[in-house]
Amino acid sequence: MKNKFQYFNRNLLKWYKKNKRDFTWRCSSDPWKILLIEFLSQQTQLERADKYYQFFIKKYPTPEAMARKKKRTVLKDWSGLGYNNRALRLHETSKLISKNGWKEYSDDFSKLPGVGKYTKSALESFAYKKNVITSDVNVTRVLERYHGRLADETWIKENTIQLLGSTNSRYWNQAIMDLSSNICSKSKPKCTLCPIENSCAKYFSIEQKKKRIESFKGSNREKRGKILKTLIKSRELTFSKAQELIELNQKEMLLILETMQKDALVDINKEKKIVILTRK
Repeated sequence: MKNKFQYFNRNLLKWYKKNKRDFTWRCSSDPWKILLIEFLSQQTQLERADKYYQFFIKKYPTPEAMARKKKRTVLKDWSGLGYNNRALRLHETSKLISKNGWKEYSDDFSKLPGVGKYTKSALESFAYKKNVITSDVNVTRVLERYHGRLADETWIKENTIQLLGSTNSRYWNQAIMDLSSNICSKSKPKCTLCPIENSCAKYFSIEQKKKRIESFKGSNREKRGKILKTLIKSRELTFSKAQELIELNQKEMLLILETMQKDALVDINKEKKIVILTRK
């Protein structure tokens, strides 16, 4: 087993040295830059997220710069990325960091809004040089195929030392992420080009219940996005105009608004008009 770990690292890192993707934030230890790209790249391809990152880091070079802006401004800048809750959580997080500092959360970054296990481990590895593995579905896919077993959180923790070997976690994590993206993809993996193919268990998968994923076209997410985009431009929207915009009956419209209010995206003012929620 030990030799299998060593073979993986030796060939992975040799491949990565020649094939790594170059992004400006990859060489940074600034926790704000790491946090920003992690928020931007959730549910978004890294190359596309990087284009938004270049804009965001210029406009918001520090959490304080974002905290000073209104929610409406951040949402407008986020337009086109989808999943607007990410923008709201990022804005909330910038306010907390500006007020309390990074040290307040360094023992557990998951206390910050929108920071889950992966973003937490990314901050620890890339900004604070801790030897942790940033495991998401892409990383676990590579490990499961190679080792021929379930690479759950417990297994990864138990084998972190062997997995990393003598390599720092930043370099290792970036290497396996690039391998999962360029070679060991979810469908049609390029096994003949893979640097660890000779020792790989190949195509190992865990049978799980398939979740029904709502298509974007005609989905509630699309309808919410239309309402929010209109509000960013016009500041307020009547109930009837909103119904006309997304073609829903009154009951369905109320359900959409209820979820948007719950997510702190919109509110209903005294004139019974829909507005972007601006309270801090």
